[in-house]
Amino acid sequence: MVTKYTMRAALLAAVAMAGIYAPSLMAQNTGAVQGVVKSAAGEPLAGAFVKLKNADRRLTFMVITQAQGRYTAKNLPPGKYAVQGVGNGFQSDWSAGTDVAAAKAATVDIALTLPQAPALPNAWPGRQPGMGGGEGGGAAANPADFPDGPGKELALTKCSACHPASRIVGFQADRQRWEETMEDMRLYMQGSTLGLSLSDGENKILTDYILKNFSEGESGRMPAKKPDANSRLPRKLLTGSATQYVAVEMEIPTANTEPHEVTVDSDGNGWASQRRGGKLGKLDPKTLAYTEVAPPPAKSKSVQLNAIWAGPNNKLWFMDVGPNRRWLTYDTRSREFNTYNMTTKLKSGGAGGNTMRQHPNGTVWFNAIGNNTVIRLDPKTGEFTGFPVPAGVKAGKSASPYGMVIAGDGGIWVALNSMDKLARVDPITGAMQEFDIPVKGAVPRKGGPDAEGNVWMGLHGAGKILKVDIKNNNKMTVYSPPTEDSGTYSISVDMKHNLVWVAQQHSDMIARFDPKTEVWTEFPLANAEEDHRRIEVDQNNPNRIWWSGNTSNRIGYIEVLDTPQ
Repeated sequence: MVTKYTMRAALLAAVAMAGIYAPSLMAQNTGAVQGVVKSAAGEPLAGAFVKLKNADRRLTFMVITQAQGRYTAKNLPPGKYAVQGVGNGFQSDWSAGTDVAAAKAATVDIALTLPQAPALPNAWPGRQPGMGGGEGGGAAANPADFPDGPGKELALTKCSACHPASRIVGFQADRQRWEETMEDMRLYMQGSTLGLSLSDGENKILTDYILKNFSEGESGRMPAKKPDANSRLPRKLLTGSATQYVAVEMEIPTANTEPHEVTVDSDGNGWASQRRGGKLGKLDPKTLAYTEVAPPPAKSKSVQLNAIWAGPNNKLWFMDVGPNRRWLTYDTRSREFNTYNMTTKLKSGGAGGNTMRQHPNGTVWFNAIGNNTVIRLDPKTGEFTGFPVPAGVKAGKSASPYGMVIAGDGGIWVALNSMDKLARVDPITGAMQEFDIPVKGAVPRKGGPDAEGNVWMGLHGAGKILKVDIKNNNKMTVYSPPTEDSGTYSISVDMKHNLVWVAQQHSDMIARFDPKTEVWTEFPLANAEEDHRRIEVDQNNPNRIWWSGNTSNRIGYIEVLDTPQ
């Protein structure tokens, strides 16, 4: 069934916040901050980080000092900015607020007189190294980590359909967050076709068990302490190409919206789908205005958006992955929604997942992680077809189909997250051919095609990236970034220059890899635990790479100032 919904009156529902978060047109007349960063001994430092924070606008900028320790942060919306320097194992206090006016440059000099915050080991946000983590993959549950008592078996079984039950152990949450999470879990089950459910009685037993043993403040666990924002910035001064970029980010006004996925529209705006906030969030890089769009009402008030993808003709495709079980499009020009309700005759495949792609033949594809199914929608007819993953059927569990890449040969390549395999899906028949990844503990996540039609995939568990050479009998080649266990979560390729961009989730960096020279360049983000799971290159401005932070509740981009030719 296909329905249409126009939201001209409700356009950009967050305009209610506009007085605080969205600038006027005058904000296009930007200002700047410049200055010099020196060590405690008075020596100018090139390759240091300079962070500028506008608290009223929830914006953070980061630039790198150049020769003689000089820096310039341009294109700043007018307002009050605090400035901090970090580099060579030292940092400064935040400066007093500096007024930035349109078409003017303020000056703030910085001395790095304090020790930098202790280094935070590379790991999944909120967890210790080696704990694994995340939906659809990571370490298996260890029963020894779960105390005996009513609810233990429910925790080890019911919680493992979409992610390892071990995720419970590492999840840092208080009572309120746990109760909200449990309710979300029940709603995800309602959106599934696997017959999963938690009765009211089971839910009470499981919730009581988790609150008793894993809730902060009730189980003896201390509340999670947020790491220092500078704890993942490198201790050494940056050099060469790594100094040629600026980082921009905005913290979303509503807390805990979980902007899991990001995409870029044809006008260069970044869009994030809120898995908990239930809206689409847009950041305009020209004005740095943040606005939100609410999707059409549905039967359930619980709206859980995910899997956003910018298709042709200004259309954003995304999912409502909870009990509403619907696929949607949003036209960024006409501001019109289309809704495709998943049919009940679809015997395999539920609504849970976070990767959606549109094939050149017009069909739209989605990976149902917990349900071991790749789903196809024909928008012309509204018909859904589910294709079970053979490896999962054989193993009697979900292969966790996760990331998806449309290759140059028209095949749909799917990361089988829990199997360390890739599957090539025929777009017409749905038949799957499976390939073993030549890396132990690969945990493939998300990827993209390159300019030659090859497949690139992030191997999150192994901390490496994988290339599948489509024209060379699907030959697989593995590459390792300079930083170990960097959490290579997703890949997006600059199609103009054929440069491979990699989200390094564990280390809070975004890396650029040149396949011709095999040279890596890593660009640190401004804060620790940004949790940037997905990135996307703006193909109309390929020096700009967008990201969204699921648990950090942020959206932003880096923009590089040099591009290898």
